[in-house]
Amino acid sequence: MSTELLSIVRNVARLSALQRMGLLDTPPEASFDRLTRVACRVLRTPVGLVSLVDHDRQFFKSCVGLPEPFATCRQTPVSHSFCQHVVATGKPLIVEDARTNPLVRLNPAVEELGIVAYAGIPLVTSDGHAIGSFCVIDHRPRSWSFDDIETLQELAGCVMHEIEGRRLLQVTEARCRELEARLRDAGPASPSH
Repeated sequence: MSTELLSIVRNVARLSALQRMGLLDTPPEASFDRLTRVACRVLRTPVGLVSLVDHDRQFFKSCVGLPEPFATCRQTPVSHSFCQHVVATGKPLIVEDARTNPLVRLNPAVEELGIVAYAGIPLVTSDGHAIGSFCVIDHRPRSWSFDDIETLQELAGCVMHEIEGRRLLQVTEARCRELEARLRDAGPASPSH
């Protein structure tokens, strides 16, 4: 990855937005796993991921079909990430055969994870930060159709709806706790005469 793209991935504001989502290093959840399973079933791929790209790794909030030991640890170094390109450009990355694609052919994941075909859609927060990718992977070359990409974009939208909804709930709950604390500290209201 070029220095320019790496600086985008490691951008402080982007990493701060990722941290605010509160999803890194959290356990698998049915709502995300359901979406990756649907993507794999509809697009007929063996692997589906909700990948969150941190400064030195990608964490899989959901991973379907990933081989061991990656399925258990649910992360890879950023050196193994195709999703870093999606984050850096903020655009979908569509790869028909990674073994011949100049952007990713030297990526260690091609050999170690058997990634041949890849389609990834950026996961972008409401304030415009690409925090990761919703992607599917095949172990054989593949020509992705317009419908495949449209389906993946719709499902990525559902992933972001889930993420942003959770974030809004966290903010609302924090504000309620803050208000309750202020009311407690203020004590009971004095009756007026």
